[in-house]
Amino acid sequence: METPHTSNTNLDAIVIGSGLGGLSAAAYLAAAGKRVLLLERYSALGGSSHVFRRRGSWEFDCGVHYVGDGGPDGIVRTMMRGLALDDRIQWLPLEAGAFDRIIAPDFALNVPFGWDAFLTELLAAFPDEHKAVRRFHAIMHKLAEGLDRRGNPGPVALMAQWVSGSSWAAPFLAMPYAAMLVSCGFSTRAVLALSVQCGALASSSLSIPTAAMAGFYQDYVGGGAYYPRGGGQILAAGFADVITTHGGHVRTNAEVSRILVEDRRVTGVRLADGEILSAPVVISDADIIKTYTELVGVEHLPFPQRQQVRRWKMSHPLINGFFGVEFDTNSQPNSNYFAIPNWDSASSLLSLAQFSRRVIDGKGFDNAQDWAKAMAGGQPMFLQSSSRRDPEHRAAAPQGHSTIEVQTITPSDPKLWGYTDHDVDTGAYRKSRTYNEVKKIVLDGMLERMEQAYPGSSTRVRLSELGSPATQTRFVGNTDGAPFGLALRLDQAGPLRPRNRTAIDGLLMVGTSTAWGPGTVGSMLSGVHAAGAVTGRDLVREIRAGRVVADESRLSLWDNEFDALGLTRGFSAHPSRAEQWSGNEGAGE
Repeated sequence: METPHTSNTNLDAIVIGSGLGGLSAAAYLAAAGKRVLLLERYSALGGSSHVFRRRGSWEFDCGVHYVGDGGPDGIVRTMMRGLALDDRIQWLPLEAGAFDRIIAPDFALNVPFGWDAFLTELLAAFPDEHKAVRRFHAIMHKLAEGLDRRGNPGPVALMAQWVSGSSWAAPFLAMPYAAMLVSCGFSTRAVLALSVQCGALASSSLSIPTAAMAGFYQDYVGGGAYYPRGGGQILAAGFADVITTHGGHVRTNAEVSRILVEDRRVTGVRLADGEILSAPVVISDADIIKTYTELVGVEHLPFPQRQQVRRWKMSHPLINGFFGVEFDTNSQPNSNYFAIPNWDSASSLLSLAQFSRRVIDGKGFDNAQDWAKAMAGGQPMFLQSSSRRDPEHRAAAPQGHSTIEVQTITPSDPKLWGYTDHDVDTGAYRKSRTYNEVKKIVLDGMLERMEQAYPGSSTRVRLSELGSPATQTRFVGNTDGAPFGLALRLDQAGPLRPRNRTAIDGLLMVGTSTAWGPGTVGSMLSGVHAAGAVTGRDLVREIRAGRVVADESRLSLWDNEFDALGLTRGFSAHPSRAEQWSGNEGAGE
């Protein structure tokens, strides 16, 4: 380690982590005139939203698969408009009649944009359960109407607002989603079919509150499903451009080892190489548990919050399969698929609960291979094709080929993957025989789900990789490999999740663990609200009223050779603008 030294930064704020929460916070702070420095431990910006490339002609999205409420008046475009990015970052709609398709043997349910259309599709999918369908639709529609996670009231005020807005449906807000489905009178098969979208929130229907699923439907059924033109990395590129052109700075390969606190007040950060950077405000987009336990130190927290941190539970981690196929997905609808392999676990409500406990929670298996076989053979999976989302994105796949991503939730227990925490720190887990055996079993199961969603694709795979919870932990630093932050359960949902401000003066939190919820929209909103807290402005209210905070004339020109991944890599400690935006970094990785 180098000798510690202090840099004269003259900063207003330091942002740790370049996930979408950190990026949006830094961009809005820079646009508002604050001197901000964004620090990223990895070589590229984006956190879980970044893309990676293989063989020079394949590009895979790690996290931005689809975004809700992205219409002309939606909050997503509003946040882009506030940074003068609305003309640069364009949103492509998924199929309005079925942005999600839930498929199983002899079953299909299209989930469309629009509540009336959703009711029509539900009635068609469950012809013998119309009474349950109408009750379910009425409850979810009413709850969705009463929810608004875009504002920034306190927890008590927000809870009162939700209960008041939900009217007669309010008793269902805190009910586990599976229990609400059962109360509607659905069959076990219908409960399974309507539960698979919980995986999009890295949750199980047995634990996620109905309110959280109502928020999901509010965003997508109520607001539509969209994908950014040019791929998920375009978001990081846009935010970074605002930061660097408005006086802010970005550093990659800059790992923070400690957030410095004196008398419960932030004074700055210390980097892994010993460099100390001073600032009166630190915004953490790092994993929330690691922020408190490793970067801050729980000794700096009030006793009640120490206990709270110890009680927090992270969401399920995800398994991500990435496939390059000699198969044209453009011949199929521009939809996501939730593929149910069979109805074996749906013989009764008890068998459904037991399957969830065993496979999703990983309970009762003697070895990793047995768990992997049970998961691969029976677990529903999410599938999507980024190259289908944006056929004009030349970097996505070679001509006549496509990318397909397959995803499902998994237990956090590393023993089920055959590695230990120390293996993750060193990267040694990749050489574990058990780990590679489990990966092979999981990939084979993913190929079966691919064949359900994209018939003929599974035999034409030209490239395949699998990202495990260890992958997420190693590259992003998330506790237990959980990219969605704190689990969406009753005591960690909605207004009960942490807000921006903390018990330490000058320390703010953003990202998937905050009250604005997991995923792209929630992360970005948390960042805008954090910037508002630092500047003393209600920035969300301002941009919803039409205010543009950034100066469009300062932004860089994006020509035909624009490369979002290249432009979000290689930020040095003291970069010139030409070095930052050379556009030559990362190609072919």
